[in-house]
Amino acid sequence: MTTGHESEDNSVMAGEKEWYGKAGRSPFVEDGFTPELMARIEAAADSHRAAKRRFHSGKSLGFTCLAALLLLGVLVWPLNGWGKGDFTGKLSSLWRTSTGAAVQPSISPQTYNPPIGSAEFEIGGMKYYMPLPLDRNKGFAKAVETSAGIVWSPPPPRVDYLKPKYTHNTEPYTLYLTPKGHSELSAASAKRIYTFPLYAGGAQTYFELGYIFGTGDYLLFTHSAYTLGTERIPNTGKISVIDIRKAEEGELIVPRELQEFDSTYSLYKSFMAIDQDREELLLVYYTQDGKGGYVQHNKLYDIATGKTQVLSGSITTEKKDKPTLNSGETIEDDPIASVTAIYEVNGEKRKVDTTFLTGRQWFYDWWYEEYGEKIDPSTMNN
Repeated sequence: MTTGHESEDNSVMAGEKEWYGKAGRSPFVEDGFTPELMARIEAAADSHRAAKRRFHSGKSLGFTCLAALLLLGVLVWPLNGWGKGDFTGKLSSLWRTSTGAAVQPSISPQTYNPPIGSAEFEIGGMKYYMPLPLDRNKGFAKAVETSAGIVWSPPPPRVDYLKPKYTHNTEPYTLYLTPKGHSELSAASAKRIYTFPLYAGGAQTYFELGYIFGTGDYLLFTHSAYTLGTERIPNTGKISVIDIRKAEEGELIVPRELQEFDSTYSLYKSFMAIDQDREELLLVYYTQDGKGGYVQHNKLYDIATGKTQVLSGSITTEKKDKPTLNSGETIEDDPIASVTAIYEVNGEKRKVDTTFLTGRQWFYDWWYEEYGEKIDPSTMNN
């Protein structure tokens, strides 16, 4: 998400538009966009917008970003990550900020005045800010709520922005813990709970922290590794867990891997959902059946133990109605309305809001609904 300081982000992205840098992101990989691809995406989006209807201000950037993500073959995008423009503050109260992406809360400047360059968050109805140097990209700042407090990670310094294959952080990613309600997220007033390795297997291979998710006593995070000078492999990476209670008590922390991802999780209508109350992770993914269709698979993780079970029966989804403002006007600026997963566990019917829609078909359906045009999936592979 954007934090509203576009001019500062532009300086970080070497003069390019902010969404160019973010469009190449996923929980596991970054970079890979070319100027030609960026221009083609914007031209296509502008053409479709003009042909269909006039959109609300701020909507075009979200649409373009979403198209860009799928063109690159990105694994997932956050459901609440597309609020742009003046309605961002209104949307913040309608969606959970479970992905930990920085937002621009709707806050009066007289009552809330974080330092210039800060990444801002609204979590659990509270406002937080993370002071950052002006050379940092606030889009990489992360913060989520756990039972022990707010876990957050500042974006480390990076170099070689003009050379995508050589762009890398020069310091490791670090996780900090700040008490709930303490609005400033800074290392001086926080407890450092874990520092990831800078390198992952060699001096030219780097550890990459993706997204973080708070769920009760645990922190889930996606991560990957990349080697300088080589092409990044999309749709690959892992999701692991840290017991925040142990971190809070100062015990030695060893992240525990839950799942390794591959391109399977971008097929059809794959998604991931976190049950906050039960501290469970549901992964739904598909494989091709050889007849032009797909077969659904699932894994339900007990986050505390790492144990899994395969649920019987089909897992379905339903889209929530688009939220409305007090005036009764429907908010049209969310590219994809919130989706709820419906499934049974030992005879108990459950409904859980999805955390990530990872399959490409979600995008194809959305594009058709918005523009009345079906996308040929074969044109989206490159």
